[in-house]
Amino acid sequence: MFRSLSCLLTAVFCCTSWADCTEVNPKSNTALPKGVKVGNIEYQRNNVFDLNEKGTFWLHRFANYSHIVTKEPTIQDDLLFLPGEPLNLHDLEETERLLRSRGYIREASVNVIRYCEDTQSVDILVETWDTWSLLPKIDFSSEGGETDYSLGIADDNLLGTGNQLQLDYAKDSERSGYLVSFASPNIFGTHWNTLTRYADNSDGESYHFALTRPFYRLSSNWAFSLDIEQKKEEIKDYLLGDEVNLYDRKQKWFETYAGFKIAEQGNRIHRLNVGITLDDTKFQYNEETQFSAPEDRNLSSVWLEYQLLQTDYKKLFNINQFNRVEDINLGWQARLRIGRLQSWLSADNPGWQLDTELAKVWQLSSDTFLLGNSRYQALWLKEVNQHLFSNQLQLVHQLNNHSSAVGIINAEFGRQLFQDNALYLGGDTGLRAFPLYYQRGDSRIVATAEYRYFTDWTILQLLDVGFASFVDAGRSWGAEQDFDSNIDDGVLFGVGGGIRLLSSHSSRGTMIHIDLTHPFSDNPELDAWQWRVTAKKRF
Repeated sequence: MFRSLSCLLTAVFCCTSWADCTEVNPKSNTALPKGVKVGNIEYQRNNVFDLNEKGTFWLHRFANYSHIVTKEPTIQDDLLFLPGEPLNLHDLEETERLLRSRGYIREASVNVIRYCEDTQSVDILVETWDTWSLLPKIDFSSEGGETDYSLGIADDNLLGTGNQLQLDYAKDSERSGYLVSFASPNIFGTHWNTLTRYADNSDGESYHFALTRPFYRLSSNWAFSLDIEQKKEEIKDYLLGDEVNLYDRKQKWFETYAGFKIAEQGNRIHRLNVGITLDDTKFQYNEETQFSAPEDRNLSSVWLEYQLLQTDYKKLFNINQFNRVEDINLGWQARLRIGRLQSWLSADNPGWQLDTELAKVWQLSSDTFLLGNSRYQALWLKEVNQHLFSNQLQLVHQLNNHSSAVGIINAEFGRQLFQDNALYLGGDTGLRAFPLYYQRGDSRIVATAEYRYFTDWTILQLLDVGFASFVDAGRSWGAEQDFDSNIDDGVLFGVGGGIRLLSSHSSRGTMIHIDLTHPFSDNPELDAWQWRVTAKKRF
């Protein structure tokens, strides 16, 4: 609100007659003279559907009529520049990325459109395209003999303000229950955001409250976060996809931290966060507990975290999605967190925690990309020496504008992991031809080879169509457990193929996977061919 008033007052002093200005080609922004300032900022807000496109009919007209287009102050609050400020083209690019990160904006462009020589200023056009944000929430997936669904209503752009409200009933392989949540991504243009969520599930109640002021832009000097969560749930242990043990887990979580930018060197930004985490987890046997339950643990700590962000953003297509811009950073991203468990925070024992992560995207050629992410987590206590090393490599080779070949390797090597944090394999963990929770261990490896085909087809301009065929191989091993089986205890293989349906005009951007899969297995209870329907964010 205050930012909007500032923009209005400044624009009055900066405004100039268009007759004294010349049109600018957005692709030639770099040819502008140095020292120019931001003048007028214009907005063009587009509805969900372009009714001039061929094939539109009453459904699209009704959708546009009933949709509240994102309000101008909502978009204005996300701008990283103001009238009267010196023009910085990087601020325009960063504003585009920020707007595209909002679920209620499908696409955004921020460009200089006029240069006014008399006032040494430029006019900027901010153009956005909305997504459909208010729909009955009907999610359905079926894989590995388990059916998940969610029914309710969600609005990711409440009355055009960018706020989110969700009410629904959901059931998955673990639990069922009701959920109500409210989130505001940018409170009154202050760049603070908040989340409030309450759930009443079949295995207990949970609530979550967060208030955060993130490093919302690259030049942000500070950040702050407060996060409170409590939940009670039933935890199940599985073998070959079947439930073999069950117990209750109650978690209390509180974390707060303050962050500061400590240095900026070219495109490298160095940040430091200092925080406190209260992490208290308790377990209880219940009537269905057949084997053991984990021991209670309190891992409350004080910690220090260093972050490195190297910025090299590019607009790419057909990497993890299709038919939409993907803002991918090709620079190095790293973080290192060291925590000391504290008895005055009720930690069970003194000890140390380490959490470090490194990510990078390499452009090997004009049409080949390698995405890498590595993470190492360790916990040292009196009787615990726990480690987990995770690594993912994804190679994307774009054969042409309509197809690509993708190879993915996910490898996780753990030691002395907590019983309720075991690594399962099957279903949504990468081995798609096998049921959920099929293999269990402290380590796992999954390798995938996939061919993707992106079409120009659309179903009623609501769903974009793609196809995929894939081969998966993987294994999970090494966990100490009270139950075991010799069936399919080695490397597992599966093949499949199917359709990808992208809800390109939806604020959730959900992609429906419909696959036919075949497992290579010595388990007589597995079907030779299985249909699998899931909803995901990625191809």
